[in-house]
Parts: sequence; C-alpha cells; structure tokens
Amino acid sequence: MKVKHLFFLILLFLPFINIQANQHPGLFLTSKGVRDIKASLGKYPQFDKSYNDLKAIADQALSEKMEVPVPKDGGGGYTHEKHKNNYYQMNAAGTMYQLTGNEKYAQFVKDMLMKYAQMYPTLGLHPLVKSEVRGKLFWQTLNDAVWLVHTANAYDCVYNFIDEKDRTFIEKNLFYPMVEFITNGNPSNYATFNKMHNHGTWSTSAVGMIGYAMGNKEMVAKALYGSNKDGKSGFIKQLDVLFSPDGYFTEGPYYQRYSIWPFMTFAQVIQNQQPELNIFQYRDGILQKSVNSVLQCAYNGEFFFLNDALLKTYDTQEIVYAVDIAYKNNPADKQLLDIARQQGSFIVSDEGLATAKAVYQEKIQPFDFKSILLHDGSKGDEGGIGILRTGTENKQTCLTFKGTSHGLSHGHYDKLSIVLYDNGNTILPDYGAVRFLNIEPKSGGNYTKENSTWGMQTIAHNTVTVDNRSDFNGEFKVSGKYHSDINYFESKNPQVQVISGEERNAYPGVVLNRTTALITAKGFEYPVTLDLFKVKSDSVHQLDLPFYYYGQMVMTDIKYQKNTKELKTLGSNNGYQHLWLEATGKTNKSNASFTWVNGNRFYSITTIANENTQFMMTRIGAGDPDFNLRNDPCFMIRQPNVSNHTFVSVIEPHGLYDLSREVTTNFDTNIASVELIRDDESYSVVKLETKNNQSFLFITVNRDFGDSKDRKVLINGKSISFIGNYYFSAYNKLK
Repeated sequence: MKVKHLFFLILLFLPFINIQANQHPGLFLTSKGVRDIKASLGKYPQFDKSYNDLKAIADQALSEKMEVPVPKDGGGGYTHEKHKNNYYQMNAAGTMYQLTGNEKYAQFVKDMLMKYAQMYPTLGLHPLVKSEVRGKLFWQTLNDAVWLVHTANAYDCVYNFIDEKDRTFIEKNLFYPMVEFITNGNPSNYATFNKMHNHGTWSTSAVGMIGYAMGNKEMVAKALYGSNKDGKSGFIKQLDVLFSPDGYFTEGPYYQRYSIWPFMTFAQVIQNQQPELNIFQYRDGILQKSVNSVLQCAYNGEFFFLNDALLKTYDTQEIVYAVDIAYKNNPADKQLLDIARQQGSFIVSDEGLATAKAVYQEKIQPFDFKSILLHDGSKGDEGGIGILRTGTENKQTCLTFKGTSHGLSHGHYDKLSIVLYDNGNTILPDYGAVRFLNIEPKSGGNYTKENSTWGMQTIAHNTVTVDNRSDFNGEFKVSGKYHSDINYFESKNPQVQVISGEERNAYPGVVLNRTTALITAKGFEYPVTLDLFKVKSDSVHQLDLPFYYYGQMVMTDIKYQKNTKELKTLGSNNGYQHLWLEATGKTNKSNASFTWVNGNRFYSITTIANENTQFMMTRIGAGDPDFNLRNDPCFMIRQPNVSNHTFVSVIEPHGLYDLSREVTTNFDTNIASVELIRDDESYSVVKLETKNNQSFLFITVNRDFGDSKDRKVLINGKSISFIGNYYFSAYNKLK
C-alpha cells in the first residue's frame, strides 16, 4: 500500500500533470457531456424526466426571492433548510446554464454566490451548540462540506460566465476561507478533515472539488493525501481504511449509503481532472466493489438496519449517483442496470446519460441479491456480516448475522445479532437509530438521548445480554479495539445455508458462539431458521436472549401472567430501563412456542426450555418522557444462574392469514419438538421433529473449523461421518 501511495504522490506533483481547471465545465459535468446530453434529449424518457425535474428546481429558484439568511437553526429549522435548498438550487441552475445556454441560470448562481461571499466573513461558529464540530452555515461542519460539494459543481458550471473581478471576490471571501475553516478552522475541524470517517470523506471531497474548480493544486493535494500531504490521511487513505477488500464499509450499510455519494462523486471528478490516477482501478476497484456491497445490504430495496440507521432505500439520490457513476466506469457490470431501471431516475450528467442509454439499449440482467459474507476491516480480518437468502424477489427469506467490528462512532453493542426478513416484511427487526432526521422539535433532528440509552445497548438487539450489562460495558473506546470472528460461512447448498461466529471479548471470561442456519426442506412450508446460541463461562451468569418482532401475538403454550393494571420496567440501566415488563411465564415442558402474525403469514419461535427458564413479554417505551421510542414488542428468554448454556430456537413461518378472503390456515406451528442431543466443545447436535412426521438432524462444529475436514460424530451409539463444518439430513436416513 505504501508503494501505491508513493506512486500517487509522484503522479500528483509531476510537472506534466495538468489539473483541467481551465476547462469548464470539467468537474462532474464535462463539455463533451453537455454536447451529448443536448443531442440525446427526447430519446430516453426517464432521462428526460430527470432533466425536466432538475430544470423545474432551477426554474422555481428563479421565481422565488433569493434569500441567504444568517444561520440560526438546527436540522429541519428554517435557516438550515434554506441553505440546504440553496445549494440544490445552485447546482440545478448551474447545470441548466450549461445545457440551455440561458444566462438567467448563470446569473442566479453568481448572485447567490456573491451574497454568500458578502455574508461569510461576518460569520462565527454556528450559534447552536449541538456538535463538537460546529460549522458556520450549519450546526455541524459536515453540512458545510456537503454545501461545498454541491456548490463547487455549480461554480464550475458558471465559472466562465463570472468575470475575473467577481470570481476573485467570491473565492477570496467565500471559498478560500471556507476551505481554511473546514481543513484547519479549529482542532476539531482539523481532526475531522484527517479522520477515517464519513465526515472526513465529505470534507476531503468538498475541498478537493473546489480546489479543482479553482485550479488550486495545494487544496487538491490536501484533499487526496491529508493536511500534511503525506498519505497518512485524506481521501486515498480513506479508500484504504474504511472499506474491506469486499467493499463493505465499516460504519454499516446506512452510512455506506451516505458516504458513497462523496466517494463516487469526488472519484468521478478525479477521473475527469486527473485520469492518469486511475482512481476507479485503485485498490483492485474498491469503489466499484463498494457500490455492489452496499446494494447487497438491502432487502426489497430497503437497506439493513445495522448500527445507527434509519429507513433508506436504494432509490435515494446518493445511490442514484453511485449506480450511474459505477456503471459509466465499468459498463461490463450489467446488473447495475437493473437497479437503475428500478430507480427510474438519473443524474443529469455524462454518467447519468451513459446509464440511461444502456437501460434502454442493453438487455438487463436482474441484480443478483445473493447469500454472501462481507468481511469487515481494511484487511478483511475483522469479522463480517453474513447474509443468507433463499427464494426470489419480494417473497425472499433473508437473514443477516452481524459479527463485525464496532463500526466507529455509529456502531452498536450488538455482537452476533440477527435480523430476519420474509415475505416482503421485516420479521425480527433491529431498532436502528433513535433519531428524527430534520424534525427540529426532536433534539434538533439529531440523535436523541435514547439513541445512547436504548438504540446502542445490547438488550435492544436480537442477541444475548449477560448480567443485564451491554457488551464491553457500553464503552466505545474498549469495543473499538475488538471484533467478532466468523467461524464459517456456507451458502453453496441452497437448501441449508449456515453462518457461525464467535465473540470472546464482550464480557470478561465469557465466550459467545452463535450458529444460525437457514433451512429449506421438505416438511417445512417455508424456509425456517435454526438458531444455536452457545454461552461458555467459568462463572455463573444471567443470560437474556430477546427476539423483537413486528406483528401481533397470536398464542403461546407458555403459562404466563400478564400485568394488566400496572407495568414495571425490566431494569434500571443499560437499556433495561426502556423495557416494560408486560408478562412473565414458565413451562413444565422441554419446549415452548410463541406465535405471532405479520402480514398474511404466521411466525412461531419454538425454543428449548427447562425448569429454570423464564419467559418474558416486554415492550419498548419505558423511561421515555418525550415519546421518542417505538413501542415494539419482544419475546425474551431468560436463563438465570448458569455458567454454560446453549439457547436452541427455531423460527418458522407458516400458514396463511387472508383478510380479503377471510381465510386462515395453519396458524399453529409445525414443530413438534426441538432436542439438543449433544453439546460439547467439539459439536452441537440438534434433532427436529415436525407434526407431519418429519425428523431432521443438524450438527455444527464448534472448533477446528475447515470446509474440507473429515468429521466423525458419535450420537446415541451411531457414528455419523461428514466433511466440512456442518451436517444436515432427514433423520430417518440414518436408520
């Protein structure tokens, strides 16, 4: 990697390198692109729609009173939204000036830039103190950088329209001081600019883009290689550190979706300005991989809720940018056209036109949403996220298994957590972030305090909590040092797909081992999930395993007592203070089942129990005076006073609930019994029996992993031989 950095540095400062600043437009929209777009209008309806939508933004801007207010509000407030809208309008107007030649668009951009140049020198830090990295136009410097990314493109488009005197005024009073503020305005800004984080990506992209627009090599060098221009930070270093070799972004899919915008946009600018850097080939095409990786982290177009996450789809503008740019730079990746077709919109640029043409002219291959292990860490050695899928399109069953590193400042304490999707719905959810984006009355649109006290805590996720404490005691600096390990991932057999992971550092002296299989077999109406969560320790602990679910409880065979008159919280801290205890119960049987309905399908959890197992029905929402939390229900299994214990559960979709036809079928689980017939350091063996007289045996290896190793397991006097890490078979075949 040092060789690559040296190569890039040499290229950057060679005298023959020519930043194409005298060619405007030349950042994102190019002169050739302008000619091609003009010639193509009327040929590709969806591209025409994107063009007309952008033109409508520019025309609306011209019809309104221009306003550049003194910054005052946080996210969602008037001044925040006005400055945000201003950069969208400038970007639209600049593009329309190039494509129509109408100077009224260029005059609009010039006039607004002059207003900003007059105001900016008078600004101090934003008056709202909600971030350690306060901006000037916005409450955090991140948003100032986003403003500059868009505005740099607008400036490039109208550069030749503005006379030299006014350009000098704008650059001296706005762009140069803004770059200085973003890069070195205070210690926090300096640290952010050189940080391996999505905030750093926006900052370096902003500085690099305006640097290219103004022909300033010093700015470009800092953007690419950090403040010291030594390659130890900056945009190129971010490509090395923030992505795994698979293209997985360490902060998770939600922030990969957000950061992919500046990553791909600035990369395209670099490609246009300095094609000799071959940015899209850097690190074996890591940017192309990142686009495919983030798309894999979606179900029915919605990105997985991992770490701090809100509902986002791949129809968002950042993914439109990413897909168009990725396809333009790698037209061999035809399956990207399927996503572009679904998005139905394109960037009004060279890249958008190239993608739109291909959508209309090429034979589109469906995007292959597949079972995949995405490794985490810059070297791919910090665990990973496993995605198991079976079925097609919106009826697909999908299970995610999180065995990653912490995920930087947006990470959660949820080692080995799972999320289940089925039949187009979220079945076992992850809460994601406690945030109301751009709703000012809700903590200024920022994260609420419950994001720390609930959303990040271990008990908020579908994984084991030990002794009512979160992983790593909820300490970010400790959790950031460690990662889970993936024991094995097997997806070659579509009937049985398995992932196994281990966590050794979350709790002192406790080893967590989880193995989850997605099984499609005769005897089950739909694919079922078999979940083994093994906890090993030398001391006694209380273990809680929650299953949060969407839907309505239908029935359970647990003898429970519901609290109908008064509710109490499940605990006082570490997220427990946010759970109402609605019911408690036990069973005198070896199995217990719990059934709920979601959409037009029933779901049951059948789990192994003993005389000490406690079952709790809880609901989110306690300790929440501002009504910030959703009121999701949860089925929780508690095993008290154990040193070693293995939770074994089967999550089974079944039946039909059709309100339109008033038809209900198979509302009861088909699982007759779940039995753990061997469980030791080497193997765990589970026997499943169904009510329609099917029996299955599942074996997982607990150590000495290897997909080509010979195994021999003795069960009830019978020897079973297999190769690899797991075994699954109809039990009657063993007789």
